[in-house]
Amino acid sequence: MVTASASGLDPDITVENAEYQLDRVASKWAADLKRDPVQVRTEIDRLIRTDAYAPMHRFFGEEMVNVLRLNLELRNRYGAPQA
Repeated sequence: MVTASASGLDPDITVENAEYQLDRVASKWAADLKRDPVQVRTEIDRLIRTDAYAPMHRFFGEEMVNVLRLNLELRNRYGAPQA
């Protein structure tokens, strides 16, 4: 699941990788927010699906999601995560 560009700074991961991490991320947000984990998971999954894009108009490569943009959207939606 680890990939890098020439710069090593690409903020994108595959949708598959995002889905792999979804349960862990949603559980943490749900605990911090004291909300139902299933509902939070559904909301985050919807964000992943909405923000997903495929390089070359789906002709080449896997669907990707920009993690930086997704994290900023989660922070805007839910507030700053607990330390």
